[in-house]
Amino acid sequence: MQFLISFAERKPKLTSVLLWLLAGVITLICFTYQDKTGPTYPLEGDIETAQGTVHFKFLRSETIGTDLKIMLLDPVPSGVTGYVDYRRFKSNDEWESIPMEAGSFEFSRRGRTESVQGIGAELPSLQERAGKYEYLVYIDDGENGAISVTNDKPVYARYKAEVPTAVLLLHIIAIFASMTIAIRTTFEALIDGKYKSLLWATLISLLIGGFILGPLVQWYAFGVWWSGIPFGIDWTDNKVVVELVFWILALYLNRGERRDRRSVYLAGFLTLLIYFIPHSIFGSEYDYRTGTGRGTSG
Repeated sequence: MQFLISFAERKPKLTSVLLWLLAGVITLICFTYQDKTGPTYPLEGDIETAQGTVHFKFLRSETIGTDLKIMLLDPVPSGVTGYVDYRRFKSNDEWESIPMEAGSFEFSRRGRTESVQGIGAELPSLQERAGKYEYLVYIDDGENGAISVTNDKPVYARYKAEVPTAVLLLHIIAIFASMTIAIRTTFEALIDGKYKSLLWATLISLLIGGFILGPLVQWYAFGVWWSGIPFGIDWTDNKVVVELVFWILALYLNRGERRDRRSVYLAGFLTLLIYFIPHSIFGSEYDYRTGTGRGTSG
């Protein structure tokens, strides 16, 4: 630690640049993890069959008005077929089955459209915000019979209303900036630097990203402004509350001439920990059995 402090004193500008770069890299790693564990990222992978390797891509999130694509991507080995068993989640529906057929499949994610070739099935769009499908995909290689790609564990796919691309991008940029500044603030405390202005920047960017733009995205997608404490158990909302509390505490303990670097370390550590919690745990969900939902206007 003393070496870092000494290096920062000798080369302050270089230290600042390096710490900003490191904060950005750590933020990218955390957001990549958040992205891949969240429902907007398709379930994707390979499965081995007697005819060869099959690459699959199963959507887990879609916008109301768009059918849900479930795909095996070309080149699909000759002789391989598939079908999907599905029903609405939290409903009294019976399981239905739909065959996978050859074709071109187009889907969008965060404003970017992708088109793939292969065999697939399209489940009809749900009309309720936070309505979900649960489904199982079976692949038959002609020799071993039909086998579920995910064994006996269904894949869940949630529907949401359309969120304007500009609002979503602003939210992502603000949250990205907030975390980068939070990590940089923690580094500045580690080298015993001038971190108080960075504390304010962390708090303000967190308020904009998590408590102004975040609720706006939630309102467009699910028809509610907030589904965390005290109205619900959505971890996406609740974890930013925890983050906010600890940064406010750090700001309070460093008010005036006071310096409490440990409070900044704690807030920074919790920020990192929070961003390694997968996205949308206990998120908005519609219950077809009761006609009501959690964290949604339905």
